[in-house]
Amino acid sequence: MARTYKQPSLVSGLSVNDILNMDDEAFNKLNLGDLRKVVGRLVSAGNKRIRSFEKSGASSPAYRQVTRSGGAFSTKGKNLNQLRAEYVRAKSFLTAKSGSKREWEKIKHKEINTLKKMGIDIDEQSFDKFWKSYEKLKETSPEVGEKKFKYEILKEIGQRTRKGQRSGKIVDAIQKNLTQIYERVQETEEIASGVSSFFEQAGEAVGNVTKKVAGVVSKVIPK
Repeated sequence: MARTYKQPSLVSGLSVNDILNMDDEAFNKLNLGDLRKVVGRLVSAGNKRIRSFEKSGASSPAYRQVTRSGGAFSTKGKNLNQLRAEYVRAKSFLTAKSGSKREWEKIKHKEINTLKKMGIDIDEQSFDKFWKSYEKLKETSPEVGEKKFKYEILKEIGQRTRKGQRSGKIVDAIQKNLTQIYERVQETEEIASGVSSFFEQAGEAVGNVTKKVAGVVSKVIPK
C-alpha cells in the first residue's frame, strides 16, 4: 500500500512578525487548524506583554484598551470568526505604540520632557494618572482634543495632578470649568502649536483602537 504524507502546515515556521505582517488574502486562506496556530502565537506574545504590565503595575493606553475589550487573549472554545476577531484584537495591541511596557516607558520619557518645555511639570510617577485623565476627559468631551484647546486642558490636568487629585475628580472638575477654560484659549493658541505629536495623534493611534479593530474585522470576516 502506498505511503501517504501529511501536507506541511501553511503557517509552519512563521514568526510573530511574519504573522503580524500577513496580508488579508493569505489570512483568509487559513483553515481552522492553521488559524488556531496563528492566533495562538499572537495570544502567547500578547499575554506575555499583559503580564509584564500587570507585574509592574504600569498602565498604558493600549493596555487599558485591551482590558476594556476583554482582557487576556485566548483561543479556547472559539470558532472561525471568533478566532479572526481575537487575531485582530491581539494584532492591534502588539502593534500599538504603547503595546509594550518598554516602549511605553520611552514614550513617557519623551512626553514628560515635551510637557516640561511647555511649562507643564509632570514626573514619571504621576504621568499615567495625567494621561488617564486626559483620555477620560476626551471620551466625554471630544472637543478638548482640538489643538486650540489642548494646551489649556493639559495645563489644567497637570496642575490638578500635582495637587494629588484622583483622575475622576480631575475630569469632573475640568468638565465643570470647560467654558472658562475655552475663554482663555485665545491667549494661548500660539503656545498650543508646541503640543507633542503624541497628544496630537493620540486618538487616532491608540484611543480609537476599537474603531480600527472593528474596521479590520469587517474586512477579514465574511458577513
